[in-house]
Amino acid sequence: MDRFLLQLMLAKGIGNAAIKKILNDVKINSSRLFEDYCKDAVLLESVLYRPGSVSDVQQSIAANNETAKLLSNELNNQGIVVITETDDDYPKKLKNKLGKNCPPVLFLKGNKNLLNSCSVGFCGSRKVSDKGAVITDQCARQLVNNNITVVSGYASGADIAAHTAALEEGGNTVFVLAEGILEYKIKNEVRHYLNNDKHLFVSQFLPDAGWSPSNAMRRNSLIIGLSKAMILVESGKSGGTFAAGTESLKRDLPLFVIDYAKPEVSAEANPYFIKNGGNPIRSRGGLPNIDAVIGLSDNEDGAKEENGKQLSMF
Repeated sequence: MDRFLLQLMLAKGIGNAAIKKILNDVKINSSRLFEDYCKDAVLLESVLYRPGSVSDVQQSIAANNETAKLLSNELNNQGIVVITETDDDYPKKLKNKLGKNCPPVLFLKGNKNLLNSCSVGFCGSRKVSDKGAVITDQCARQLVNNNITVVSGYASGADIAAHTAALEEGGNTVFVLAEGILEYKIKNEVRHYLNNDKHLFVSQFLPDAGWSPSNAMRRNSLIIGLSKAMILVESGKSGGTFAAGTESLKRDLPLFVIDYAKPEVSAEANPYFIKNGGNPIRSRGGLPNIDAVIGLSDNEDGAKEENGKQLSMF
């Protein structure tokens, strides 16, 4: 990674909007370098939200010189790939779904081609019920058997159940992190199934950023942007899963919701989402019927397709 871009990202007073402006300028002007923004006060001032703060920002840039070098070396040593919003291989679906809110920089470890694969996202409670964990497993296996990549947030509960089932079944999965790419740990559930062809870890945060609730919430948008549909396993009436379901509906991403006959506390908001536009997933022959999810075309037509007329709830 260009260490000067990383140095700019580390500086206080430079947000995503400024990074996007810098990326576009460097893309358009072949003679322009990220280093120029680190050293040229006039150039730097032109992209700042608060131009009068340029002196403080320059001091922060200078203070992060050594940190940027160390992080850049570590990224290279670990084989981590960095792509920016202006790169040709940046996922177009992210730009289409998230617009100006798409992350300007992504840090990747694994098979980066999975970013552009046909994918379905999962969201669900960290304290998923036993029934919910089984349904998550069954849904994920059906998806990968139809060449669909499973995307989720690498949290405990429903997320890790989806990732594990996909890998056990020989399919692909994308782990969307709520921390920096240098900070995540390999979880025991997936440790023995990982290989660079079948998985991808992706982070939109600074490489050394720790986990935080706000990052976990922001991570939802990236899952949504990478997915052609979202499967909501279990949601309470607040928290990260509720936020993910709400954002999916607001962004017109097809939302499929497990329809329980008697929802447990961890799924008490599932009826709410079904009532407000979510498509119910019900049982057919003892398995969740996700034909409508699998049948979605890449342009996401058919978001309101029904699962069938004579299906039982779980």
